[in-house]
This record gives sequence, C-alpha cells and structure tokens, in this order.
Amino acid sequence: MEFYRILKSAGDEEKVWATQLAKDEVDVTQDGEESSNDDDKNTSASTVDLFSLSEIDLKEIDYYTVLSLACRPTITPDDVKKAYRKACLKYHPDKSGRGEEDAVFLKVKTAFETLTTQKKAYDSTEMPFDESIPSDKTKSTVDFFELWEPVFQRNLHFDSRLGGSSRNLKNNKNKQGPPSLGDDSTPVEEVHEYYEYWIHFESWRDFSLQAARELETQEHLDNAESRYEKRWFQKEIDRAAKKLKAQEVSRMTLLVERAMAADPRLIQERKRLIDEKGRKQRERIQEALDKKQKEEDAIVAEQNRVEDEKKQKAEEKVLREKGKKLLRKAKQAFKRHVSAALEKLELKEYALEDEVDLICIELNHLKLTKFNSQLDSKAATEVVAIVKTRVKNIQDGVEEDDAEDEQPEPSSVASNGSDSKTILPFTKEEMSALSKGVKKFPAGGGNRWDQISHYINNVCRPDDPRTKEECIEIFNKVNKAGKQLPNGNTSHAVDDSDVWNSEQDQQLQKGLTMFPSSIEKNERWSSISDEVTGKSKKECVERFKAIRDALKAKK
Repeated sequence: MEFYRILKSAGDEEKVWATQLAKDEVDVTQDGEESSNDDDKNTSASTVDLFSLSEIDLKEIDYYTVLSLACRPTITPDDVKKAYRKACLKYHPDKSGRGEEDAVFLKVKTAFETLTTQKKAYDSTEMPFDESIPSDKTKSTVDFFELWEPVFQRNLHFDSRLGGSSRNLKNNKNKQGPPSLGDDSTPVEEVHEYYEYWIHFESWRDFSLQAARELETQEHLDNAESRYEKRWFQKEIDRAAKKLKAQEVSRMTLLVERAMAADPRLIQERKRLIDEKGRKQRERIQEALDKKQKEEDAIVAEQNRVEDEKKQKAEEKVLREKGKKLLRKAKQAFKRHVSAALEKLELKEYALEDEVDLICIELNHLKLTKFNSQLDSKAATEVVAIVKTRVKNIQDGVEEDDAEDEQPEPSSVASNGSDSKTILPFTKEEMSALSKGVKKFPAGGGNRWDQISHYINNVCRPDDPRTKEECIEIFNKVNKAGKQLPNGNTSHAVDDSDVWNSEQDQQLQKGLTMFPSSIEKNERWSSISDEVTGKSKKECVERFKAIRDALKAKK
C-alpha cells in the first residue's frame, strides 16, 4: 500500500509522479515478463477504453471491468494493485492530461479503493447475481434436478466454508467440498447429508455497501467532521446491513425448504415413513387387542376353573356327606348289635368299648355294613366272639374276606400319593400332638380322625402333612405294642389354642362379617365360633383381641 500512500500525499507534485510512473513502467514490464500465461488468464479480462465511454456508461460499468480484472473470488489485493498500476499508466492525469477531476481517473481510483478495502461487500451486492428461487408451481412440470442444481451451484459462490474471499479460499484449499445433489438413485442418507449442509449454510455476503447506498450515507460518512458523527453514520449502516443479512438468511431458508418439499426422493421417503408409522401403529393396536383378548380368555378360563372346582367340591361334599351318613348308620347298627349281645350276657356296656372303637375306626361303611350282616341272627356269645376275632385280625394285620369288596370312601380323596406310600416315623412333637388330639376328639364324634390329623398339621407344621390314615396306623401300632403316647407335657408340646392357620383366620373374619356387633354378645361369639373349625368361643374372642391389639400397636 506504499504506492497508495504516495498517491494520497503527493498531490500535484509532478516530480514525484514522474519518478513513480517511470518506476511503474519498469515494474509492469518486468511483471509482465515474469508472470505466467495462467495467471493472466485467471486475473485479466477484456480491456475497455474508458475514454470512449459516455458518462452514463462510465457510471454503470463495474469496477472489475474498469481495472480489466476478471470477477473471480481468487482475485487478491496484489492482483488489484497490479491492475491499478497498469490503469494509471493510461488514465492518470499526468499521462492523459485531463486534470485531477477527470471522471475516468476518479472511477479508476474508486475501483481500486473499493476492491482493495471492500471487495467482499462489493461482490455481495454490486455485482449481478440471480437471487431467484423456483416457485412451488414449477416442481411438478420441470425435472427437479435440472431446475434446482443451477440454483444451488450459483449460491455456493457465497459459501463461507468454501472461502468468501481470496484469503479464506487459500486457507480452505484442503477442505472437502460441498456434497452433490445427486440423482434419483442417490441413497436417502446422502440426500439428508446434502440438505443438512445447506440447512447450516453460512453466507459471507456483506451488505454494508447496499445499506450505505440505500441510506445515502456513504458520502456523509466519508465527509464526517468528527469521529462521533462518523460513528453514528456507521451504526446506521450496520443496523441496515444487519436487516439485509437477515433477509438473506430467510431467502436461503426458503430455498432449502422449497427444494426439500419438491425433492422426489424425500417425497418417497416421507411416504415410506408414513407407511412405516401406520404399520407400527396397526401392530401396536393389534398387539393391544391380542393382549386384551388374552386377558379376557384368561379371565373366562379362570371363571370356568373356579366354577368347575366349585362344582367338583360340591359333588365331593355330597359324596362325603353320603358316606358319613352311611358310616354313621353302619356304626349305630354295629353298636346296637354289641349292646344287645352284652345285655343278653349281662355284661357291662363298656366291656367292649375299645374293640368297638377300633372296628369303627378301621372299617369303612362298606366293610362295616357287611360285618353287621355277619352279626345278624347270631347268638350273643357268637357276636362277642366274632367282634373279638375281628379286633385281633385288625391288630395282627390279617385281611378279611370282605377286602375284595372294599371301595374308597367317598369322603376321602388321596392327595399325597397312593395308599401304599411309606409312612415316615412320627417325631416326638407329632406323637405328643397325636396324644392331645386323641383326648381332644374322643371316640364317637364325627370326622374324628380328620380332625386329629388336621390338629397335628396345625401344631407341628410338618413338611409332608399327616393324613388320617397315617394317624390311625400309628395309633394302632402304639396300642399293639402296649406303649403309652406322650402326655403332651414335654418341651415340644404346643398349646393348640394359640395355633391358628390361615383357613381359621379367614373363617374368623367371615364370621365377624356375618354376625355384626349389634347381635347379643354371647350369641354373636357362639355363632362365630361355630364357623371356625376346631376353635371354641373363648379362643375366637382371644384371637380377635390379639389381632386388634396388634393393629393398634402398629398405629
């Protein structure tokens, strides 16, 4: 910029100009000899004789033509300086003799100053550029790629990532260029990559010259008398340039949006995504329907199972009641036979009490009914003899002839395997519970051994619950061996009144609901105890108080 400084300071001193111009002639000649043909092609343009132009044409001609330069982003300040020196050899007042106010020289001087200090702003707004964007109406009548490829290409001129000036361009030589628009066969991922590039497009366009021209403040800015006035004019220009920059951003956004809306590849991709979304939605709906149907089927199946279970239990209950009734009648008939025989023999009524109990325990209603038939029309002595013989056979494990007629009792359903299952030895605690159960449920009561086995299971909680058959067999073996059952006073004994299973708790809760507190107290608790298996009224009251105290303690 030394030459530009000399021009500013030399004024009309002919000696300075003569010396400098003579030097320029030598420099220009040397530069012309040393520069390559490629550089001339890149920076030079067709020369126009500015003296031959009219005042109007001179005003409208662009600065690149004034300096005989090609309008390229690669033009550097050195290229502008060299072109200006060449132009001065022809258009400087000392060469032309047209005076300092010559319009042609002033044009050359302005072109040099502008392209040296404001080239980006000049290229952005003063040089011709097509900012048009294809309309939405043309997207269906013209080939998309033929229509939009030139639009994107010409806007690449202002891509800051490719270099908005010659200096930036040199620094970005190694950077990867923009992606291609492609064609119909381009993968959709590359299409998205292309538009992603343009969505983040950054333009280097500078609208300061356009803003100054529209505000007509450039002359005021150059002639400002103080820095405060100059600063004010510059702020106005910057504010207007910022608005123009925002319009440029909106224009590029509209360009990308219209291109994406018209791109057949994205249209097809959007259609595919809509179809995919609809398919997934239908799958979700169908999955929900299937799940709901499955739940409904499960509910129906559970209801059917519960109904079948209730029906089966009802049938089993009818059979059990029937079997109990038949067994009770058979026992009563058997006891009448024995009582009649003892009365005839004038023996005490309890003389055969143990034998009667054992036979009643061991024989089901079929065997007992058949045994009763054997006692019919028998003499008293024969009845006693037959009973004692049968007791001895039972104790010895001898099977009677009526075994072939034996059928399972309707009241018993094998839940722990077959009858031939090996019985595990009773523990000391179980033997103690058996002893207490035999005393708690005396002979002659209904379901005596069922209650005893249930009592043992509640007290001892064995892993394999004891059945009534096991209890009867152990009881008979102990009696046969002549041993005494434990009296329940050992350290393993458990107070049965404190033992409550889940079924008894549910029965208690049900009884409390069925019989509200409005009923007379004794009557209420008597009714509740009748609903709880194996528990007395006192035990039910104590259990209720214990639960109530526990709930209060939690609060």
